Amino acid sequence: MRSPFNMRLRHEEYKHFRMATFFSLLLVGVLAVFVAIYGKDRSFLMINGRYSTEADYFFNHVTLLGEWILWVPIFLYALFIKRDFFIPVLTALIICTLLTHLGKKVIFEGEPRPLRLLQDVARAVPILKHNNYVNSFPSGHTSTAFTTALLLSFIIRRRFAVFLFPVVAFLVGYSRVYLAQHFVTDVLAGSIIGIISSYGALLLHNHLQRKKRDMQQKPSAQEV
Repeated sequence: MRSPFNMRLRHEEYKHFRMATFFSLLLVGVLAVFVAIYGKDRSFLMINGRYSTEADYFFNHVTLLGEWILWVPIFLYALFIKRDFFIPVLTALIICTLLTHLGKKVIFEGEPRPLRLLQDVARAVPILKHNNYVNSFPSGHTSTAFTTALLLSFIIRRRFAVFLFPVVAFLVGYSRVYLAQHFVTDVLAGSIIGIISSYGALLLHNHLQRKKRDMQQKPSAQEV
């Protein structure tokens, strides 16, 4: 018996999302190899230890894209342009939030961040306003960034979006390590959560759209 949720988004409208997801998985693979080779602490120090005044300023602002800013255009799009996309967008936010906080506040509650675990060698960026010391795993900024990036790739459906938005999400994750707020392992987990959240939301969207098409076809079938 076939599940009501088709686990493969085969329709043409998901083409760019599939491409963006594949590219995101490649980025995840790079992170995984990086951590496997250098380990949790050394991989962090390799990023956090390579700094400049310009990079401090740049990543202190890039990291903000992992908070709420990217959700604004998505919700506006769902509210005023494509209202049947509102439920999937809300679903993506819920999945992302639940998985992230399940890790932070339940499974890995109190997990020390770099500034506590490596306090003698981790470099805190002077212009960063809020430094955190616990609940490191996973990176919430990264999970939010990848969730919204992949949803935007579905909305815009242009080839540049396939690569641009995942790269921006990747930079958000990089900023979290650069700013000494997370380890690379936290960013790796956050990116996976983002992929799962966006994919789950679009599975729901696909299911709802298929039901809508089926309902629209029923009257015509009865007329025949």
